[in-house]
Amino acid sequence: MRLKANLFLILSTAIVLVQFSDALPVTKNKKEEKEEAPVTPSTPDVETALEYERYLKEVVEALESDPEFRKKLDKAPEADIRDGKIAQELEYVNHHVRSKLDEIKRREVERLRQLVNQEYELENEIDREHLKIPQHLDHQNEHTFEIEDLKKLIKKTSEDLAEADRKRRAEFKEYEMQKEFEKESKLKELPEEERKKFEQEEKEKEEKHKKHEKVHHPGNKAQLEDVWEQQDQMDKKDFDPHTFFMMHDVDGNGYWDEIEVKALFIKELDKVYQSGLPEDDMRERAEEMERMREHVFEETDTNRDGLISFQEFLEQTKRDEWNKDPEWETVDEKPQYTHEEYLEFERRRQQEVQRLMAQGLVYKL
Repeated sequence: MRLKANLFLILSTAIVLVQFSDALPVTKNKKEEKEEAPVTPSTPDVETALEYERYLKEVVEALESDPEFRKKLDKAPEADIRDGKIAQELEYVNHHVRSKLDEIKRREVERLRQLVNQEYELENEIDREHLKIPQHLDHQNEHTFEIEDLKKLIKKTSEDLAEADRKRRAEFKEYEMQKEFEKESKLKELPEEERKKFEQEEKEKEEKHKKHEKVHHPGNKAQLEDVWEQQDQMDKKDFDPHTFFMMHDVDGNGYWDEIEVKALFIKELDKVYQSGLPEDDMRERAEEMERMREHVFEETDTNRDGLISFQEFLEQTKRDEWNKDPEWETVDEKPQYTHEEYLEFERRRQQEVQRLMAQGLVYKL
């Protein structure tokens, strides 16, 4: 049903991502069998749930209960759903559903009012007029759920999901620079013999990490055939795009969403990253999965609705590029920041360390 496949995705992908943030499974180590040591959890796809998560879920559930609204959604162009134009159809929603939406909005307005009061009580010098106003509903009308409310909810959720990707990439860059900063700081403090030993150990870890099978180009024929054979336990010579798509359309709605697409990369990532091995960084594995997901959607999601339909997938399989298999460059094989960016990061971190030392919170070794 297109409601599930479009509106629900736009309005609730963030919720699914949060529920999914415990990460997709990692298969047992193929590099070498050994007891796994505890590891620091990798970064989640989305840092926290949207603050208006309950409101969003209740609105989606209410709209789903109206069969006429479902029919209109089924006929609406993808772009009209994505940009919120479909909200005009709210005028024709069943009276009982509208009443339910009104009550949902009133509860959300009350929740926001309580948050404002709490913030004001915590910082009673703040002018209420300058408090940040949430943008996922129409504050001019506090009593009924109208077209403007649905448009705002769709627009705000789409913006938040795009921002989550931008934030993730920026945080990963900071993470990589922090790793380099800590390494350089440690080297400066070590005696010469220990420094040489540490550098040798780091070099050996890097070389060990690089020894893995070829990483297929995500979404191309060779990569999907591996999933078909290794994950689905099917005969490689019987690979069929139609059957493959249906097998991995887990919810059976005729589309691949972000979660279903990311599940296709598990075996590929297992070639490079294994939990418990000192040479493998699981934060990098999580970032690798997100970049593969972005790449596949960029190539295949031609109407940019955040979903891959069977037709879009089929068109991709007809392209010459789909049969080619250039090796995928992993995040550790290409620079994540420029020299200038690192120098600026280093300057900021050194200033922070000096400030903490001046406050007596850290001591120079």
